[in-house]
Parts: sequence; C-alpha cells; structure tokens
Amino acid sequence: MPTRNVPVASAGPTAEDVMLRGPRTLSPAATVAEARAAFENPRERMLLLADGEQLVGAVRRDHLSDDLPADAPLGALADTTLSRVTPGEPVARVLELLDADAGERLPVVQEDGTLVGLVCFNRARGVFCVGGG
Repeated sequence: MPTRNVPVASAGPTAEDVMLRGPRTLSPAATVAEARAAFENPRERMLLLADGEQLVGAVRRDHLSDDLPADAPLGALADTTLSRVTPGEPVARVLELLDADAGERLPVVQEDGTLVGLVCFNRARGVFCVGGG
C-alpha cells in the first residue's frame, strides 16, 4: 500500500486510520553507528527498537551525543517511557499526545505491546502519513 498524506480534518476516527503499518525497527542490540546511518535520512525522526514484535523503546537524534562510541548498543539509550497509543484510540488523543511531546512520531501498539504501526505527523502541513505494508 503506498503512503499518502491525510489532512487532520479528513483523518479517520482512530489511530489505526492514521498510522503507517509495519514500521521499520531495529534491534536493541543495533549500534550507534547504525542509528547515525539511519538518521542521515532527514525523514527519519525516531528509530523504533523492537525485540521481535514487542516495542522496547525508541531513539531520537538527540540521544546520540558525539562522544558515544560507534559500537555502543542502542538498547541502553532507548526511551522506554515514550508515549504510545493503541490502534483504537481516537485521533483526538493521538494529537493530544503529539502536542504534549511536541513530537511528530508516535508508536501504535496492541495492549500486549506488539508494535503494529507508527503515527507520522507533519505539523507544518497538518497531515498524517498513512499507509505502508
């Protein structure tokens, strides 16, 4: 399924309606060097760390200080308390959490912690990036 931009006013009622399905993940054992390489893509704002299908946490650019060794594992740097939503949560709640964190990315997980998607929000244009495989 191709990715498309959906304005907030046209968004479906739940997080499931405004998420990218099957987001890319890295293992907690992935390295700082791998994260730096991924962040060379300006679209990459948050790297999700998963153990199998279970969300472990996330790493943002500002987690990667210049003094970190390239071979350091990302798991030790991960934000494990990041906000997340379930697929059935209302879009209003999604926007509330994004505003509270001044963020643009929000993991979507099942009640058991299984990662199912990522809300990708472009504040400048007020749109969600929806789709994926």
